[in-house]
Amino acid sequence: MTLTRFSPDKIGGAVCTIIGAVSLIEALRLYPYGVGLLTGDHTFPGILGVLLCIGGIILLFKKSKGFGEASMPKGKIRLKMLLSIIILLIYCFLIGVLGYFLSTLAAFTCLFRLLGSYRWIISLFFSATLTAVLYGLFIVLLKTPFPGGSLFF
Repeated sequence: MTLTRFSPDKIGGAVCTIIGAVSLIEALRLYPYGVGLLTGDHTFPGILGVLLCIGGIILLFKKSKGFGEASMPKGKIRLKMLLSIIILLIYCFLIGVLGYFLSTLAAFTCLFRLLGSYRWIISLFFSATLTAVLYGLFIVLLKTPFPGGSLFF
């Protein structure tokens, strides 16, 4: 007997909708401190909340196709997963020391190399592009302060 009422999609949809609602409440709380509708501390939680609520509602009302068998990854896949987690943990430490730009560039380069199996020069190009896009989005457009790093200042 399978419980279709509590499928992984339904549980994930409910969790996404709840987290999205909390994010929207936080955006509404921060709205008076913002400069405009799309500029200020409320913008990112608001956009994230709307997207999470939409995705959660879609998952809640989507028909389930059933459950597949899942197994723990082995070999190279397991190693890549563990190395990805280690890279992200090192990134969390380095962002306070090196600042946003250098630590994000290094983390993205390692992740592109590890997960995408790109050559080092291609990984560096992709990571520089992605770092610049995120810098433009968050720092220039959304006026979000990022860590500058304590090593150089």
